[in-house]
Amino acid sequence: MRPGPHPLSAGGRGAGRRSADPVLGPALGRAFYDRPTTIVARALIGCRLSRSAPEGLRLGRVVETEAYVARDPANHAFRGPTERNRSMFGRPGTLYVYRIHQVHCANAVTCPGEAVLLRAVEPLTVGLGDARGPGRLCRAFGLTRDDDGADLTTGGLRIFAPDQPSRGPVVRAPRVGIRMATDRLLRFALKGSPYVSSPRPWRTRPVPGNPDRVDR
Repeated sequence: MRPGPHPLSAGGRGAGRRSADPVLGPALGRAFYDRPTTIVARALIGCRLSRSAPEGLRLGRVVETEAYVARDPANHAFRGPTERNRSMFGRPGTLYVYRIHQVHCANAVTCPGEAVLLRAVEPLTVGLGDARGPGRLCRAFGLTRDDDGADLTTGGLRIFAPDQPSRGPVVRAPRVGIRMATDRLLRFALKGSPYVSSPRPWRTRPVPGNPDRVDR
């Protein structure tokens, strides 16, 4: 039997002619995103976020994410599809961009109604700018609502596999900037990275016997 595409390849259904880059290699394929949201959120740490721009390539290494899952009151899709969140019900690897408090936030859709917030990246190209926090990340990569619904596997914004071994452990902590489900450990970050947004998550610790709550 012929093996199917590896989760880190862009092969299989939905791959396109923009899926490969001569420098970065193949973009993450549909199969990478078509997995449980918490697994994707953790696996994105260390991956490279890329966008072509008139002034050149914008490239950064993902160091922080947040998962938004089913039956999650902090999830924009919690009450079902709307005009605003319809991209969250697209196929895995769809880009969902929304605007809040005059800034934009970018998410990678996993399964219908679930997504991973791209929260912070380490700049890898000169001039990318500060990308600590979802609003700054979108500003650094020039992302707006016009990019909502784009395909992360073949579009102008793509994500590539890590180019180096992990430089430290990934920590889990509660999400920030939300009012509901604030105790769930759905924030993932590269421990010790100066490019992770505030508040730094590595000072929180799980409550013994309860993996979904933490002491602060």
